[in-house]
Amino acid sequence: MSITTTLISSHRDKMAQRAAQLMHEGRAKNFEQARRQACIELGLSTKEIGACTAEIEAAMAHYQLLFCPDFDEDLLKLRQKALALMIFFQQFEPYLVGSILKGNASKHSDINLLVYSDDPKIVEIFLLNQQIDYSSKERKTQYRQTDSPTIAFWFDQTEVHLQILPSVARHQYAKKNERANYRQLQQLIADSQSTHSIASEE
Repeated sequence: MSITTTLISSHRDKMAQRAAQLMHEGRAKNFEQARRQACIELGLSTKEIGACTAEIEAAMAHYQLLFCPDFDEDLLKLRQKALALMIFFQQFEPYLVGSILKGNASKHSDINLLVYSDDPKIVEIFLLNQQIDYSSKERKTQYRQTDSPTIAFWFDQTEVHLQILPSVARHQYAKKNERANYRQLQQLIADSQSTHSIASEE
C-alpha cells in the first residue's frame, strides 16, 4: 500500500469519525451534511476525501458503544414515537425509513416516514384539521415527474419528516428491506426489548 493510499484511508477514517460525532450531537441532520461539515473542520477536500454512508454508520455504531450508555433507551423512545405516528397516519399507509429503523440514530435524529396519497393536499388538509403546524417543500422523486412535497413538523420534541408519494410507489420502493410498516416496527420493538431484558439478567 502506497503512502498516498494510506494517507487517504487515514483521512477517510477521521472524517467518518467526525461525521458520526456531528450526527450524534444533532449538529448535522443527514450523512451528506455531516460529511461536508467534517471535511471543512478537518481541512479536507470533499472531492478527494469522502467516506461512504456505510463507513459513517459504522463509526456511529462505534461512537455510541463507547460514549452513549443510554443509546438503547434513546433508540427505543424514538421507535415508540414513530409507532405512535404510524397509528396517527394509518390512513396513508405509513412506513418508517432511515436511521431510527436501521438502529444507528441518536436522540437528536429525525423520524422519517413515507406516506402515500395520490393527492398530497389531502395529507396537508389532514394536518390542518388536526391543528398541526408544518412546513412544506417541493422536491423531485423517482416515482413521478411532478413535484412531491416533503412535510416537516415537530412531535414530542422530535422533528418529523413525511415524504408523500403516490399510491403506486408503495409497490415500487427500491429497497423494501429498508422500510418497515406498523406491524414490522412493532415486532422490531418487541424483539429489542426482549434482547435488552435478557442482557440485563445476565
